[in-house]
Amino acid sequence: MIVGAYEYRCFANKGKILRVIEVLKEYRKLAKIISNLQWEAFFKTGKFNKYLKLKSIHSNLSERWKQTCQWQVVSVLESFIGNIQNKFKEIVLNSNLNEETKQYLLAINKNKDWFNSDIKYDNEIKKLARKIFKHILSRWNLPSFKHINLHLDSKVAVVEENEKSRAFDRWIKLSTLEKGKPIFLPLQNNTYAEQLEGELLNFCQISVEKDTLIVKLIKKLKDKKKEYIPKTEKIALDVGLNPLFAVNTGDLFGRNFIDYLKKLDEKITKRISSLQKKGIKPSQDMKYVKLVKRLSNFLQNEINRYINRIVELYKPREIVIEKLDFRSPDLSKRMNRLLSNFGKRFINEKLNRLKEIYGIQIVEINPAYTSQTCSSCGYVDIKNRKNTQEFECKACGKKINAQVNGARNILARRSCKDVKIYYSKKQILQILIKRYLERLKGCNSAPLDIVRSNPYFKDYLDDFLNPAVVENKRL
Repeated sequence: MIVGAYEYRCFANKGKILRVIEVLKEYRKLAKIISNLQWEAFFKTGKFNKYLKLKSIHSNLSERWKQTCQWQVVSVLESFIGNIQNKFKEIVLNSNLNEETKQYLLAINKNKDWFNSDIKYDNEIKKLARKIFKHILSRWNLPSFKHINLHLDSKVAVVEENEKSRAFDRWIKLSTLEKGKPIFLPLQNNTYAEQLEGELLNFCQISVEKDTLIVKLIKKLKDKKKEYIPKTEKIALDVGLNPLFAVNTGDLFGRNFIDYLKKLDEKITKRISSLQKKGIKPSQDMKYVKLVKRLSNFLQNEINRYINRIVELYKPREIVIEKLDFRSPDLSKRMNRLLSNFGKRFINEKLNRLKEIYGIQIVEINPAYTSQTCSSCGYVDIKNRKNTQEFECKACGKKINAQVNGARNILARRSCKDVKIYYSKKQILQILIKRYLERLKGCNSAPLDIVRSNPYFKDYLDDFLNPAVVENKRL
C-alpha cells in the first residue's frame, strides 16, 4: 500500500491544545514503559510483540490508547533493528572470517535469529552472532521515546468531514484523559493532498511545536506502476548544491539553489550569534525556529520539484545515486548540518516514493572517489577537480562540469561488480588505481612525473611500470 502524510492546518484553541499536550505527556511516559517490556520480550524470544498484554501498566490513558501506543513503539523498534541488521551485514562482509562462517552469520542476521535458540547452527556461530549484535547495540543509543509524537488510528482518533459549517473542512474527534470527554480539532483541507488520486485513511499524526498543533492526515495513493512506461533504461544523479542535481546526460537542475541557501545561512548565522550573546538556546527562539522551518520547506519543495522534472523528462526504469553527503564549503557548519539532516531525508523519501508509486528501481552505489575520477580515462587525482564546477583530468585533459563527471562515474560504477557498496575508501582506491594502471599502460595515461607526484599511486606504481615506456617518460 502506498501512503502519504500531508499537513492539514489545525485551528484548535488554547484550551484544546493544552488537553492534547496532557495526552502527549502521558503517551510518552507510556511509550517508554512499553519499550522496556518489548526489549525484555526481544531478548527472550528474539521478537517484539505488538499484542503484548498491557493491563498491568498503570497509566491515565485507556486500554485503547495503550494498544495504539504499543503498535507505534514496536514499529519504531523494528525500524531500529533494521538499521542494526544493515550494520551487522557490513561488519560481517568486511571481516576476515571464512566464507562459510560469513554465510551462516548473514543467514542468522537476515532471519533475525540472533536470540533464537531453536536454530540449527554451531554454538560458536550463534555466540558470534549474538556478540556482533550486542556490540552494535552497545555503541548505539536505543530509541528513547522522549520526543515521540502521536500516530493514531480510529481507536482513539476519528477523522470526520465537517458538514455543518463552512468554517472548517474536517474534524478530528480525539479521545482524551477524561473518559467520555473527547475534543474536536478543526482542520482546513490541504489543497495539494486533496488533488492527489487516492483515499483518505482514518489515521492521523499529531505533534506539538511551540504550543501549535501540527496535524497530518494519511492518504492511500493510487498505484501508477501499470500506467508508467519507462523511456530510459538508467540515469545517474550526482547530488550537490551548485547545482542541486546533475544527470549523466549533462543536464543540470537547480543552478541557483545555493544562492538562496547562502542568504538564509547569513540570516541563521546572525540569529545564532545574537542568541549566544543573550545566552538563549536556539530551540527556544521562535525566529530561529521559523528560519529552520523555512529552510526545511525550501529543501523539500525544491528536491521534490526537480526530481519530478527529471522523472518527467527521462521516464527512467532505474535511477542510480551515490550515498549522500549534502554539504558545501561555502556554507557554515550549522547550515551544513541542517542540510545534511534535511536534505538526505527528503531525497531518500522522494526516491522511495518514486519506487512505490511508479516502480522505478533506486540503486545506491559506493561514492568513494567519484568526484576525483575522470569519467573518460579513469585517472584518479585530487587535483582533477578544480572546484565545485570544473573538472579537468591531469591525464587525458578532459574538461567537463564536475557534477556531470561525477554522475557518469556513478552510472559506470553501477555495473562494476568488483566495487561493493560496503567497501572502505581504501579498498575502492586500490581497485581504481590498479584498474587504471592495468588498462591504460602506455595509452592516454598521465606523464610519469604527474603520476609519481600523485600520492594515490605511491604503493602501486613500481609494480606496473613498463621499462620500455619509462624510457619514453610515459606510462
